[in-house]
Amino acid sequence: MITKRAFLSATLAIGIGCLALPASADTRDFTLQLGWLPNAASAGEIIALQNGYFAEAGLNVTILPGGPSANTIQELMSGTADVAIGYAPQIMYAVDKGLPLASFGAAFQKAPLTFYSLAGKNITSVAAWKGMRVGAGQSAAPQIAVLLDNADLTPEDITHVQANVPALMQDQVDIVAAWPTNVAQIGPILSHEGGHNTQTIWDNGLQFQSNYYVATTDTLADDAKTLEAFLGAVDRGWAWVADNRDEALAILLDYAPALQADREAPALGIIIDDYIYTDETATNGFGHVSAARWQDTLDRYAKLGEISADITAADVHTGAILDAVERRMKD
Repeated sequence: MITKRAFLSATLAIGIGCLALPASADTRDFTLQLGWLPNAASAGEIIALQNGYFAEAGLNVTILPGGPSANTIQELMSGTADVAIGYAPQIMYAVDKGLPLASFGAAFQKAPLTFYSLAGKNITSVAAWKGMRVGAGQSAAPQIAVLLDNADLTPEDITHVQANVPALMQDQVDIVAAWPTNVAQIGPILSHEGGHNTQTIWDNGLQFQSNYYVATTDTLADDAKTLEAFLGAVDRGWAWVADNRDEALAILLDYAPALQADREAPALGIIIDDYIYTDETATNGFGHVSAARWQDTLDRYAKLGEISADITAADVHTGAILDAVERRMKD
């Protein structure tokens, strides 16, 4: 593997104004399905498109936005997308249902999901959730159950309310699930005069990664070179973002004008420093996936009866693409 700095001069030569190159006869059409609407969390992929890294890798990439109603796995399985950005529960449940897909990398080295409470409640651990009202979407129920199980509690020990940050600020819930990468969402919590407490899923027994790159098993078997080209270009994109944050933000805002600079700038810093480039990438390179953490997550979900106990890390992830790509490490 090589460091980002070793490629910096060549990367900077691309320049902020260098947009995606036109497709040639040797360029393959390729579609990427985002997990959410374009924002700081997809900056590396957007920069890979706008700076021409995908085109240089022989890919004519179309990026499809996600959103609250998007089903990235469905888009992948229908053939609409060649690669989808997905989350661990989506992948686990899909494989449990027999869908032929697997992850082959992950941009985020840990999932950001965090549970916030106002300091006045003195909720300093998951064990202190007993008797509390916990606000989160219904899809978060299994994750909450795992955290509770790790603290010797059960879902019956709390009241699960489908609510978000405003409900916490209005004392309709005691705890709420939110993303530290979404500065706009958690702004009222961070600015609360009395302070706040947090429990992350990562620090409380649920260590899966996030923003996995997912492909069908057919694509993984029959078109590995294309996936290698894709991952190499995304690696370049995120490396350029990390070293050129202001310029990257400007490109991101131009690509998605509805975004607000005062929100995306701090979010981008958090994403790069806390989730993209960590001790894991310093050792293993961009996109690293831990099979051991995948297996631990599977075991915890199987214990709750959410998925079959027969599913292993090898069923949900392949390291072949990562192994074939010379990726940058954090320096």
